[in-house]
Amino acid sequence: MPQVRHYLIVDRRDRSTFLHLQKGNRLLIESESLVGKRFWRTPGRKGFWLSFKAPPVRGWIIQQILKLAAIQAVPERTLIFCDSDTAFFRPFERNDFLIDGKVGLLDVDFSNDDIRRWTSVARRLLGLPPGAGPDRGHVGNMICWNRETVEALQQRIQAHTGVHWQIALARTSSFSEYVLYGVFIREVLGYAAVDHAPSTAPLVKPSWGVPLTTESAIDGFFAEFDPRTVAVMVHSKDDVDMTCVRRHLVRRWDKA
Repeated sequence: MPQVRHYLIVDRRDRSTFLHLQKGNRLLIESESLVGKRFWRTPGRKGFWLSFKAPPVRGWIIQQILKLAAIQAVPERTLIFCDSDTAFFRPFERNDFLIDGKVGLLDVDFSNDDIRRWTSVARRLLGLPPGAGPDRGHVGNMICWNRETVEALQQRIQAHTGVHWQIALARTSSFSEYVLYGVFIREVLGYAAVDHAPSTAPLVKPSWGVPLTTESAIDGFFAEFDPRTVAVMVHSKDDVDMTCVRRHLVRRWDKA
């Protein structure tokens, strides 16, 4: 979507590394500008984020807080969060994520220990009783949010916890921003009251749990796609031959 503005959230110390990407519709946002003076980062590649009002915060938790804080710097109404390991193999258009004219929100019949734990945490943060509804899957590699819903979510957390929403989340050792947003819509606002519709569209095919350690395994991964899929996510931490992955991506992009 070259006509749509892209934002890259990076830590201040890494800004110079990404600065060459800031041109045209690509803009950089510093992590520190989104959390203000509530947190500061310790030195080192695996440094924690510190706060006077919360225990040391891991990067994974700060990453989720940054997504919820992005509306402070992004003026657009609808935000699409895309994992950095995601690679598109055909053009992505607005209609790809609309469901009956509404913004699609991943909402699938999937649950595991993580989903159940994150759903329980979300209900606690939102002031809902345990087991208020079914546990649903909202975690994916390309998720759409609306800013007015994010604002309402922030206000709900603050009203229930009595502290700023960023501090409330920083005091939580494990949660999922996508599950939190999904539970807020399903169990607090309701789909009828928001510009979202539940979606099962697999926009991204992930490599989660797929051992892509051989060329034949990679060939099999790329052999079949749901017609609604527009991208793949091959985790950069996995031992995968990225030249083979790139060859498949180029072939599919040329075909598209």
